[in-house]
Amino acid sequence: MTSRRTFLWQASAIGLGTVGLLTACGPAAAPAAPTSPPAPTATAVPVAAPKPTSAPTTAAAPTQPAPAPTSTAVSSSAGAPSGTLRYASADFGNESMDPIVITSQWGWALYDSLLTFDQQGNVVGDAAENYSLSADGLTWTFNIRKGVKFHNGDPMTAADVVFSLQHFGSKESTNPWSPYILKNNESITATDDYTVVFKAQKPEWPLKVPFVETLILPKTYFESVGQDGFRAKPIGTGPYKFASYVPKTSMDFEANTDYWGPAKPQWAHITESLVPEEATRVAQLERGDVDIIGNLSTDRLLELENKGFRLQEVGLPTLANIQFPGTWLTQGPTSDIRVRQAMSYAINRQEISDTYYKGLAKPGGFWFFSEQTWGWDDTFKTDPYDPDKAKQLLSDAGFPDKFNPQVITLYTNALAADLMQILQGYWQAVGVNVDIQVVDTPVYNAIWSQRPKAATDKNAGVIWPWVNTSFFNNVYHSANLLTTTGVNGTSNDPKADAMYQAAIAELDDAKAKQEWRQLMHYAYDTLWVSLPLVEVPTYFAIGPKVGAFTNRSWLNLWDSYAGIQHAT
Repeated sequence: MTSRRTFLWQASAIGLGTVGLLTACGPAAAPAAPTSPPAPTATAVPVAAPKPTSAPTTAAAPTQPAPAPTSTAVSSSAGAPSGTLRYASADFGNESMDPIVITSQWGWALYDSLLTFDQQGNVVGDAAENYSLSADGLTWTFNIRKGVKFHNGDPMTAADVVFSLQHFGSKESTNPWSPYILKNNESITATDDYTVVFKAQKPEWPLKVPFVETLILPKTYFESVGQDGFRAKPIGTGPYKFASYVPKTSMDFEANTDYWGPAKPQWAHITESLVPEEATRVAQLERGDVDIIGNLSTDRLLELENKGFRLQEVGLPTLANIQFPGTWLTQGPTSDIRVRQAMSYAINRQEISDTYYKGLAKPGGFWFFSEQTWGWDDTFKTDPYDPDKAKQLLSDAGFPDKFNPQVITLYTNALAADLMQILQGYWQAVGVNVDIQVVDTPVYNAIWSQRPKAATDKNAGVIWPWVNTSFFNNVYHSANLLTTTGVNGTSNDPKADAMYQAAIAELDDAKAKQEWRQLMHYAYDTLWVSLPLVEVPTYFAIGPKVGAFTNRSWLNLWDSYAGIQHAT
């Protein structure tokens, strides 16, 4: 049997984010209650990070318009758009023209969002030039940007924003962010052509996150052509226009030369083609048939870099961790926090980063939580590799004789199976037996998306991996993990519930951030609901025709299209 160390050096087929295929785009199912946020979707999608969440501003203080950073904006005098940018995507499965259909990655090129993020992750204006929150936390006022036109020439007004918020927050929506608009919405009105007032039912400052996810659609056009007509030929105010779409084949954009934003489109056309096979995408890049590819294994990334192709980081890093659902229900090993702690100390994260990920990763991997996330500080660190401490913790816990069953079952789909085998080797070295069950993705999704309710539930006392991009603000995502109403269900602690509610109701930014840090420390230091592993930058491989990514590449690929320059 191959040793763990040999396996570390040999394994390179699966990675994180663009260094692999198991990624997700944000929360998924509608919450069971207003305080229970949706869980992220574990599907294989194009590797760019979704438009992430962000830091709140002080209540009642109006925000400033999003500036055009001198280091990132493309000058409007750069000349007319030219040429065709070609991107080979691994998966169209999470794409749509309508933002209420699961999610719409293409929408970030076609539409503008109500709010957006700056480079520090602060929420700033986008379609709304600025916004404010009343002192009681109930009234959000958006001042809509003037002079912005849809692709058909119609002006964008407050009526379009009201329509878009209502459409996005409808019960019909399957977008994971929509429930927050729906659940905490007293009224949405336009007080004039350029002012929108959103009345909330209760103070909840994280609402600015779904406002960032709200894409602005044209009310008059949408209603004239109907929902099906809009999805067949969408229009927005974004830097690129819809040109054509061939299902399961290609998506084509053309530049919006009248785009209002500071970054003007540099490419006349952008073509995104569906190429699921990694080897085919690599061959296309090497032949010059495409200019950008993603969803690449560590080996492919490094091979392409050695051949002279540039690795471009886009979006926030991808994180890997292990979850412990139903610990309060089982009599198995995960019921004891000392066993869970031992499983953490048994892992040599630096060795995994240096060997399996060939130096591209580093220890980390908290749940949607990294250096860029609101509330982060440097006290959040992974455990050191200490197998002797792991063995002592297991002995103190009476492991294995005290537990029934004595073997821990780990469910994973095939995409993360190699990494899980590496962890299995570390755990075996300290005496913990983990049985890896590789299941189809629908089975895996059912395990992570259903909170266990009884000891007989399939996901009570098991463990499962979670691999996903970080977010600028992980408040809603963490409710799934840390609260008793969360669908991921790794906590059953009323104190965590109370700490969560206190954090989202506090309107003072500094105080809210402190409340959140306390909850996160409580979760990782006391509850041990999640075991962080590693984090990896989200990389694309770039061909020679493509120059700098000068616009919002910390968000996602589609939102960066307007800022991708030609090579000089």
